[in-house]
Amino acid sequence: MSSYIDSVADNLDRQILFNMPLRKAVILFSALLFAIIAIGSSFAYYFSMRKILNEGLAHELRQTMNTKRFMLKAELDKEILLLKVLSEYPVVKDYFLEPGSEDAKKAVFELFEHHKEYFQSQIINWINVIDSNYYVNGKFKEKYTPSNPEHKWFFDALDTKNPPVIKVAFDYLDRYIYDLYIDYPVFSEDKAIGVISGRISLLYFINKLNLPENILIFDKSGVVIGAADEKLAKNKKTLKELFGAKGEEIHNRSRSMSKNSSQSFGIGENLYVLNSMEELDLFLVSKDKIDTKKILEERATMVFFALLLLLLLVFFVFNKFVEYILKPINKNMLSYIETSLLDDLTKLPNKRFFNMRIEDEWSRAIRGKSSLSFLMMDLDKFKNYNDKRGHLEGDRLLRDVARIFSYCVNRSSDFAARFGGEEFCVILPNTKIEGAKKIAENIRASVERAGKTTISIGLVCKTPVLEDSMHQFIELADQKLYEAKNAGRNKVCS
Repeated sequence: MSSYIDSVADNLDRQILFNMPLRKAVILFSALLFAIIAIGSSFAYYFSMRKILNEGLAHELRQTMNTKRFMLKAELDKEILLLKVLSEYPVVKDYFLEPGSEDAKKAVFELFEHHKEYFQSQIINWINVIDSNYYVNGKFKEKYTPSNPEHKWFFDALDTKNPPVIKVAFDYLDRYIYDLYIDYPVFSEDKAIGVISGRISLLYFINKLNLPENILIFDKSGVVIGAADEKLAKNKKTLKELFGAKGEEIHNRSRSMSKNSSQSFGIGENLYVLNSMEELDLFLVSKDKIDTKKILEERATMVFFALLLLLLLVFFVFNKFVEYILKPINKNMLSYIETSLLDDLTKLPNKRFFNMRIEDEWSRAIRGKSSLSFLMMDLDKFKNYNDKRGHLEGDRLLRDVARIFSYCVNRSSDFAARFGGEEFCVILPNTKIEGAKKIAENIRASVERAGKTTISIGLVCKTPVLEDSMHQFIELADQKLYEAKNAGRNKVCS
């Protein structure tokens, strides 16, 4: 959704800038800038590159490590969202309050079994405070007690004020490897009654990072847990063993760092950049070599510094000027797009945004001769729900349904929107009827499991050609929706 907003903003930006007198100034400045670079590089290319490397090295390393850190954050955010949704299910709270009830146990075990497929490791752990039974994917593992130090994580998670709790721990029961655990408490009347946990395999994550040789991941004890050379992690090498006194200094610096921070420092002829994770006691360190000896030995050093100063000045003035002109334009443009294309209540795209997107996807399907599926959905008896519980609860229900879409409709190309009132719709590009039915049934079942209402869904699928009508396609989905309503609601009709 955000990428689509960005593309709309970019197109509008270009249309505005191409009609502005500023464009000529930008071209003239760019031509002058590149002329200076071209002439200067013929005399001092080598020196300029070395200088840029020295000044930009820390920034480049930091950017590389931030990219790796953001990859982990994306994985964590997905798991956290799933755990938060699960913790709010009424059946989960019922089971945690009455673990002896066979009906509640069956319902919650089925719920977890269904949702575990959405987790990276396909593993869900849970435990409640009443019977203290620890389950992994529905299998009982052990009874928890406060006296066992291995069970401390559970009681820490119960006491947390800002869930979730994320940490690295060793699975001594099954996998015998280190995992990233995400522990999310289940609350009833503001009191923690249990914990649901997901996990991400450290081995999977580190392999996915594809770490360069000059970057290491280590924990708060200074032990390397991830590196391009897997032997370093398998042999549990420490920073001190790898770098000697330098490694000990790096470790000491990491102890005083705050979460999600970075620092660069030189030790000898090497430059180090240290980066701490946002929610974990993990650190990344990178090393590269600063070589200024050749630069200082060259006869053209003075020419190089003069040219570099000129280039920096031109870059500074140019960038400030363009930034000054474009910043209010971009800000106003994005603000306009977000306020006019997103629904205030659910934060889903609104009908105007939907109209733009369906036209794009319809045209793309015609050009690519690909299938286009479309779901038209309507909450059942929403007016009665509003009348009985009030409009605030009705608004809360609409937001809950919108959250369900966030994990049922999860391809980047898929598009969910609020069509109006209690109606929603989903565009599924390049999706055949069988796949669309699975997604529709998943949405229907998820809404039903939430326990507040049900949803009726009309589904159509077509490989459009130029002669076809997009509006008839949408109307057909609406007809299928009414068939679902007339068939008794809480159904998918195609």
